[in-house]
Amino acid sequence: MKFIDKIPFLLILSVIIAACSDDTDFSSNPSHRLTFSGDTIAFDTLFTEVPSSRGGMMVYNNNDKALRISSVELLSGGESGFRVLVDGQYGTFMQDIELWSNDSLFLFAELTPPRNGAASPLKVEDKLRFTLESGVQQDIVLLAYGRDVSFMRAVTVNRDSVITAGHYVVYDSLVVAPDVTLTVEPGATLYFHDKVPMVVRGSISAVGTKEKPVIFRGDRTDNIFSYLPYDRLPGQWDGIVLASTSNGNNFEYCDIHSANYGIKMEAGDSTVQRLTMNASRLENFYGNALELVQAHARVTNTLLANAGGNCVKIVGGKVNFIHCTIANFFVYKVRDVALTLHNSYGTTPAPLYGADFVNCVITGSKKDELMGYLSNLGDTVPHCKNYHFENTLINTVVGDDENFVNITIDESETSPFAAEHFRTIDHDIFFYDFHLTEGSTARSIGGDVLHDDEKLRYDKDGVVRESGFTDAGCYQYVATEENEQNE
Repeated sequence: MKFIDKIPFLLILSVIIAACSDDTDFSSNPSHRLTFSGDTIAFDTLFTEVPSSRGGMMVYNNNDKALRISSVELLSGGESGFRVLVDGQYGTFMQDIELWSNDSLFLFAELTPPRNGAASPLKVEDKLRFTLESGVQQDIVLLAYGRDVSFMRAVTVNRDSVITAGHYVVYDSLVVAPDVTLTVEPGATLYFHDKVPMVVRGSISAVGTKEKPVIFRGDRTDNIFSYLPYDRLPGQWDGIVLASTSNGNNFEYCDIHSANYGIKMEAGDSTVQRLTMNASRLENFYGNALELVQAHARVTNTLLANAGGNCVKIVGGKVNFIHCTIANFFVYKVRDVALTLHNSYGTTPAPLYGADFVNCVITGSKKDELMGYLSNLGDTVPHCKNYHFENTLINTVVGDDENFVNITIDESETSPFAAEHFRTIDHDIFFYDFHLTEGSTARSIGGDVLHDDEKLRYDKDGVVRESGFTDAGCYQYVATEENEQNE
C-alpha cells in the first residue's frame, strides 16, 4: 500500500520537472528575438549636469521558448551620461538576464547630460544593445538634447546687477535687496525650481523683445503624459513678489507662467509709479495672475489669463489697463472670476483712486467675470471707489452705471464658454491661443488711443493698429490660412 501511494506523487513530480525543463529550455534559435514597446527612449531638452527623471519602455519575449540575454550595454560605455535599469540591474553594463516565454520586463533610462559649452541645446545620443545567447543583437536608441545652464542658489542681489541673455536655474530663492535694481536682458530665461519665489524689495527691469522675450517659468522640461508637458501645469514654481518697498518695476515682452501666482504686489506707496508692463503674458496660475495692492501701475498690450484666483485683482491704488486681454478658462479647480476690484483689504481701507480699463477684453467661462468689492469708506476717505470701463468687451451684467462707456456685453450665446472669441480653447491638452477669431465681437470696438503711447500703435505681436480700426484686447485680428480658405 505504501508503494502504491507513492506512485501519484512521483507522477506529479515528474510532470513538474518536465514542465520546468520546458520553461528553462533557453532558445538558441536566431529567429527568436525580443520585442520592444518602441524603438527609442527620448527625452525633452534637459539641463546639463542635472540628472533627468526616468523614461522607459517594455521588453517582451513573445516566443514559446525562454530567452537568455547575455548582456545589455551602452555602446558609449557610459560616456554619453545615460544609465539604465534592466531587471534590477543598474548602470551601463548588465548581463545574464533571463526572460521566460510570453513574459516581459521593464527597461528604464536616465541621463545626466555633460556640459557642452554651446549656446543652443546639443543632441545627446547613445544606443543600448541587447545581445541574446544565440548571438542576436538588438539596439534601442536613447536620445535627448542637453542645454547648458547657470545655477543660482539662494541668491540675494545686494547691488545693481544684470542677468544677461542665457538660461538660469534658480534654487531656494532669488531676492533683490531694497534700493537695488536688477536688470534682466532680452533672451534670458529663468527656470525656478519647485516652490521657489522671486522676491523684489528694490526694483526689477525685465525688458525683452518680441524675438527675445524674458521668460520666467518652472524647471520641469519633461512631460507628465506624452501629450502634456509639465510646463502647462500650474504650480511649477512659486511666483514673483514685489514687496512694499518695491517701486519703478518694468516688465516688457515678458512671459511669466505656470506658477502658484504670477506677480503679487504688496501694499505700498500708491503715489509713485510702482509697475509698468507692456506686451507681456501672465498665464496659468493656482492663485492670482496679477495682484496689485495700493499700486500705481500701467499695463498695456498684455495677456492675463487662466487663474484659479483672479486674472487681475486690484486692491486700491491707481491703475490703468489699455488693450489687455483678461480671460479666465482655468479648469484645475473651482476658480474665482477674471477681474475683481477692491477698496480695502481685511479691515484696512485701500482707496481705489482710479481703475481704468480701455479697449480691453474681459471674459471667461463664467456668466459674470467682473466683481466689485467696493464700499463707502466714509467722508474721511474721498475718491475711494473710482473705476471706468470704455470701448471694452466685458462678460458681466451692467445696469445703469455711468462708469461703463461704449461697452460690448459678452453674451456668449454661440458658445457655452465664450470660446468663440479665441482661436483655441482646448481643455483636453490644456492649450489656449487667445488671438481673436474672425467672428469675435471684440473686433473693431476699440477706441483710438494711439496718441497716448507710441507702444500702443502695435499689438502684443507687433501688428500695426490702424487709427480708428482697433480691436479690443492685446491682439489685433489677423486672418489665418484657415480663415482665408473658408472665405
